[in-house]
Amino acid sequence: MTRTLALVPTLIALLASAVAAVAGETRAFVTTTDYASGGLRRIALDTRTVLPGEIAVHTDTRLRWYHGLLYVINRFGQDNIQVVNPAAWTTVRQFSTGNGSNPADIAFASPDHAYVTLYERADLLVVNPQTGATIGSIPLGAFADADGIPEMDHMEKVGPWLLVALQRLDRANGFAPTDSSLVVVVDTRADTVLDVNPAQPGKQGFRLTGKNPVTRFELDSESGRLLVGCVGAYGALDGGIEWIDPLGFRSLGWAITEAALGGEISALAWHRSDHSYAIVSDPSFNTQLVSWSAQSGTKLATLDDPGGFSLTDLALDDRGELYVLNGSFTAPGVRVYQAGSDAVLAGPLDTGLPPSQITFDRTSGDVAAVAPPQGMIALAPPRPNPCPSSG
Repeated sequence: MTRTLALVPTLIALLASAVAAVAGETRAFVTTTDYASGGLRRIALDTRTVLPGEIAVHTDTRLRWYHGLLYVINRFGQDNIQVVNPAAWTTVRQFSTGNGSNPADIAFASPDHAYVTLYERADLLVVNPQTGATIGSIPLGAFADADGIPEMDHMEKVGPWLLVALQRLDRANGFAPTDSSLVVVVDTRADTVLDVNPAQPGKQGFRLTGKNPVTRFELDSESGRLLVGCVGAYGALDGGIEWIDPLGFRSLGWAITEAALGGEISALAWHRSDHSYAIVSDPSFNTQLVSWSAQSGTKLATLDDPGGFSLTDLALDDRGELYVLNGSFTAPGVRVYQAGSDAVLAGPLDTGLPPSQITFDRTSGDVAAVAPPQGMIALAPPRPNPCPSSG
């Protein structure tokens, strides 16, 4: 409790700066791929139309927006971060994360201080994204399973804390989940791992309810809790979407299980506690778009069932519109829904190559503090959905 209260002045200061920087989103950015080549496209949110012009990117990507620039994480086989200026619609720099490192995510402490998770390494990379220079690294091997690689994946910055999801998979056994998956907390002011349980020897992260976290972190701004989707073992409905207390550094259990969702979780988008969205897949890897309620822990409806492993990503813009990507070869495109009513507003929008990942031209992604009902400390971003994408 003392640690939480000590964060209040810092987080309130972050809120003040975030509010000043808020601007309505105008563009969606979508990476596309046919697994031989990849592209980056733009969608105008006002008209829901795909704009002309394409930038070449890798076939395996994720996206982050930060302070007016788009960061394309070119993953396995490319191992670099590509920085795109959306105003000039050009790549302004590209820097390596190390051969064979397989970068998974990038998160920012400031414009010249960022962190990159490396799926094939045991150290969290620290870089200057303005130059691409390596600043240092933070060892996370102590949190790995027996193979020595913690499988670090998505991140979320909450005030001065950086939450890093560690899947902890057994590489010798087909990347099967081990005894537990963790979230490690990094103090971005010192680039050191925070010990979330000093009563135990060594530095501790906190254990997730589920295993194998695969989605981005999502924020419920009303309660201040984060959510993350854990797929567990593929072929078994043993995972789900769980709550996280981001200042108490603990899991709060399931918001909904995979059994209730009717499939294995691959992506989620938070709208409201009584109506949110996820992409799930059946044992044959046929994907479905479903709506679900955290209040009841039940699936509400199946909104799209295109067959095959078709649906690749989804995200909510700040207008309350849900963008869902179909990356199949037979019926590719982006469909737009009205969040809450589930009405189809547009699509499928043609992105050329099949769409893969999506984000919006939003603010930095930092989470800041507000005073919610009952006087409890909670978290709220200047817009929904702090960190796409999920792939």
